[in-house]
Amino acid sequence: MKQRDKDRFHSLKMADAYNQMCQMLVPGYDFLQDTLINILKFEDIKEIVLLDLGAGSGIFLEKVLNEFPDSKCYYLDYSDDFIQVAKERLRKYDDRVTFIKSDFSGNWESKISEAPTVITSSSAIHHLSSENKKKLYKKCYGTLKEEGWFFNIDEMKTVNEYAYIKNLYYWVYHANKQKKQLSDDDKDTYLKWMDQFNNWKKRNVDDIDKPKKEGDDIHESFLAQLDWLKEIGFVETDVFSKHFLWCLIGGKKVCGTF
Repeated sequence: MKQRDKDRFHSLKMADAYNQMCQMLVPGYDFLQDTLINILKFEDIKEIVLLDLGAGSGIFLEKVLNEFPDSKCYYLDYSDDFIQVAKERLRKYDDRVTFIKSDFSGNWESKISEAPTVITSSSAIHHLSSENKKKLYKKCYGTLKEEGWFFNIDEMKTVNEYAYIKNLYYWVYHANKQKKQLSDDDKDTYLKWMDQFNNWKKRNVDDIDKPKKEGDDIHESFLAQLDWLKEIGFVETDVFSKHFLWCLIGGKKVCGTF
């Protein structure tokens, strides 16, 4: 089976539209990212060296760099177009950001000179197969500094299958509803974003019963993913927050492990 819409991440038009629209059109986008930042504040991590996997347009890293003036960040993505958008967004933090171009299966850890105290990801890991999700989680555990934290904000299945399907439909409802809130200047960008979102709807709503392949939206149960984190060795694992289709899960690396 061919991967559907496989080139959606390699388009400057798409990267620009995502950058401008995601905070309005993705339910809970800022809420979940801000929750993660509040967790970091509560944990009182003395030195934040943060690696963001699939960092996209750099919105989350901009928040981290602003909230934690002494932080350093690694940006990782494989799309030249998103990297271009992110470099413009993060230009004023240039001395505190290292850009790494790589997909998740690449040897990206060799390009990190300082072990991260935090590894994060937002709406990216769900494109991997179950086996490759587990491999990435294990690589993150090995890359983290001792006592470091891993967090993933992502599209995930919920406890009940019917509730999961309703969450898919809710995103369609939310994205269509937001059109009424837009100024005339934003409507062209909205339509560009919706061109891609309608492909997401076809993959996940219209064709919900079709098999999935690496690169598609492979939604796993957050319960299963928490079990994977525990098996790898993460402690204090939890669903720290949830908003419809999106869950914020994570865990901490214990002392004395690889």
